[in-house]
Amino acid sequence: MNGLIAIIQADIFTERPFAGNPAAAVLDADRLDAAAMQRIASEMLVPGTAFISASTQAGVDWRLRMFTPKREVGYSGHTALCGTHALVEGGRLAGDRVTYDTPSGLLRVEVERGAGRALMWLEPPLPACRPFEGDLGEILDALGLPRAAVAGWARPAVTPDQDLLLPVRDLVALRALEPDMRRLAAVRAPQHARGVCVVSRQTVDPGSRSHCRFFAPHYGIPEDIVTGSVHSALGVWLLESGALPAADGRVVFTAEQGDGLGRPGRLQVELTAKAGRAARVRVGGSAVTVLTGSLRAGA
Repeated sequence: MNGLIAIIQADIFTERPFAGNPAAAVLDADRLDAAAMQRIASEMLVPGTAFISASTQAGVDWRLRMFTPKREVGYSGHTALCGTHALVEGGRLAGDRVTYDTPSGLLRVEVERGAGRALMWLEPPLPACRPFEGDLGEILDALGLPRAAVAGWARPAVTPDQDLLLPVRDLVALRALEPDMRRLAAVRAPQHARGVCVVSRQTVDPGSRSHCRFFAPHYGIPEDIVTGSVHSALGVWLLESGALPAADGRVVFTAEQGDGLGRPGRLQVELTAKAGRAARVRVGGSAVTVLTGSLRAGA
């Protein structure tokens, strides 16, 4: 395949460059097949690359595919936001919402514009977490996490994306983690699992509600900087574990990730609760472009 492909790189879940999670986006990806998309994602070497092409479904705005440096994924929050950010900056999103056709189904993103920035809200299907029933010991050993550092304010749980949510005592325990990435990948890959999200309720900023680290070495992401996709399930988990107010109505909180990697990211998580249970969840964030250019896709 010949020709140049327009591409951007942006930092997601931040309002300043060189913070948050980097991602790339390719608009007009219609002439790229899956192999070409994977080559581009591997070349960009950011945690997620979005490819946006024309939709063939009525009522759907665009087709969206998302790749890590190693594989295609059905859903990646920060990657989807990067694609939406590219549409907004490219003048291709006139309204305040977009619907994508993705390999995991329809994904809707709403955009709040104002004060020179856009706050983008992902609304995935409401996730339901289930208790983790496997061998936690081998995962803790791979993480380098002492048993005493595991907290009791929530039960370890598994998200619909097969991420493990693991509560820890405080930021000290979180910062002390030095995972053996090869060992962690060897444990998680046979479980057909994705990442391990280790969560502290102690935070860097006084107004935040959670701080986490996310590891998925077998997906080509030893430690993710900011993981949008896990935070919808994390919000539901916090609510239903009693870590958030359980009254009916709307609960919004700030979640932190990436500080230990020198790229602090901040997400907004919004839950609608009914009778103490989550009925709706959204995850929001901003983005800033740091690079625009053209990529030679092939010979």
